[in-house]
Parts: sequence; structure tokens; C-alpha cells
Amino acid sequence: MKIFDIKLALARKQLLGMAENSAGNAGSPKLGIILDSEEETIFRAFQHLKDDLHLKQDEFLQVFCLEKSAQNLIFDTPVITRKDFGWNGKTGETASEFLNSEYDVLISFTAEENKMADFLVSVSRARLKVGRKTIDEKGIFDLNISAALSSPKIFITELKKYLKILNTTTA
Repeated sequence: MKIFDIKLALARKQLLGMAENSAGNAGSPKLGIILDSEEETIFRAFQHLKDDLHLKQDEFLQVFCLEKSAQNLIFDTPVITRKDFGWNGKTGETASEFLNSEYDVLISFTAEENKMADFLVSVSRARLKVGRKTIDEKGIFDLNISAALSSPKIFITELKKYLKILNTTTA
């Protein structure tokens, strides 16, 4: 087991305990998105989703989950890296802000093998967790949509279909 895996396990244990004891923030974002690619087409596709759903900026939180810190010069979007996780479940400011929010829908549009993004999803408080994994062995997602990482528009189109179905069945 790698040191980073141990840090994530410790952080998961502490954060899951905190999540059970908190009621969530009333002003939290409705839609949270985790990306691991700084590709402009992917970023813009999810910005259009925000507009299509008529969400205000404070109802929408998008983060990049990257292996190493990058100079995020293209977008003014928070970046979560390995350095945001320390021993005993300590998290950096960006990771804490993301994890302390409660979401109606949390989307992880990341590569199949992204342990850090999987960790963020598993400890986040969300009513619906959506991912693009073909095989979700850990069961962290409520809904899996099969779409290539290079096809965010297909993923978003399918997501809108499911959200519409869920909205009509729960209304």
C-alpha cells in the first residue's frame, strides 16, 4: 500500500465521521463537478450544463482533481491535488471547501483510474452521485453513464435524460 493510499484511508475515516454529524449548509451548491482534464472542450461543456439548468454561480462548484499541482492559467477553477491531503484526515482549504458542501448532484467526469476523485466522491455529501465508470466495484456512484472521456456532450445529454426522468418520478 502506498503512502498516499494510507493518507486517503485516514482522511476517509475522519471525513465520513464528520459528514454523519453535520446537517449540511443551506447555501451549498446544487451541482458539483469533478474533472481531471484541463481540456477546454470538457470544461466548456459542463459550463453549458450549468447554463442549461439555469443555475447561478453560487449553486455550481467545479473543481479539477489533478495528480500534481498545475498552473491553472486557462480557467479560474479550484484545483485539488495530493498536497491537499495530509495525515490524520487533514485537508487543504480547496479540498475542505469542496467536501464541506452538500450537493443535489455530484458529477465525476474523470479517467477510470483516479483514486483521488473516487475518494472525493465517496466522502462527499450528495443526493445523487454520477460517474462514467464502466465497472464501479466500490459502489460509490448512484448512476454510471458510459461515455468516453473525449465525449462530454454525450455524457451530458444522457445525464439530462436521467435527471428529467428522476425529476418527474419524484415530483
